[in-house]
Amino acid sequence: MSSIPAWKRAGLSVKAQQEAEDASLSTRRIESDDLSTKQIKKISNKRKLQDDDKHKTNKKPPKRVKLPKSERAPPPVKDQLTYIKQFHEDKANWKFNKLKQNWILKNIKDIPADYEEALVSYLGTLQGGSRDRLVPELKEVITKWNTQYEEAEKRIEEQLAKKLDGEKEEEKKEGEDEKKDDKKEEPKDEVNLEYALRCKAILAQLVEDVIEVKGE
Repeated sequence: MSSIPAWKRAGLSVKAQQEAEDASLSTRRIESDDLSTKQIKKISNKRKLQDDDKHKTNKKPPKRVKLPKSERAPPPVKDQLTYIKQFHEDKANWKFNKLKQNWILKNIKDIPADYEEALVSYLGTLQGGSRDRLVPELKEVITKWNTQYEEAEKRIEEQLAKKLDGEKEEEKKEGEDEKKDDKKEEPKDEVNLEYALRCKAILAQLVEDVIEVKGE
């Protein structure tokens, strides 16, 4: 048997039980406090994300105002065009560039009319292999144009002759259909008068031959 009196044992038991309950309550409070902090932080972050998403949704990109063509900025000038213009107007500060020259030689037809004077001035100074290749190419363009012009003249003369001969309307219609078929068969690289005259102007700087361009 224990030497501790019963009343004292009962007092110790009550005290131990109370201390255990106090410790348990303290632990629950700590856990409750920690949980509340986590929950508050989680809710706060969630609200912040929702606010950010709402802000992004409501923020629409500004509408692009379309200006009329007369007020729009001109497209950037190609380096190759600036290259020949500088050669023509500021040769002291101009520097030769093989790649730009090759581009110009391949795009003679497509150079804007505003740069034609600079183009003729630049290509008129070509020498060596570049000059030897360019001259026959330009002459070929003019030959194509002259052939097209002669064929067009011939068709016009034939149509006039048919009208004078008083042919029937049906035959006249057939002739017009044939003309349409001829147009369909024309190659995509058809030469126009403007291009032929440009080639003539360049040739005048390179050779002494008299070049004829029909219809000028």
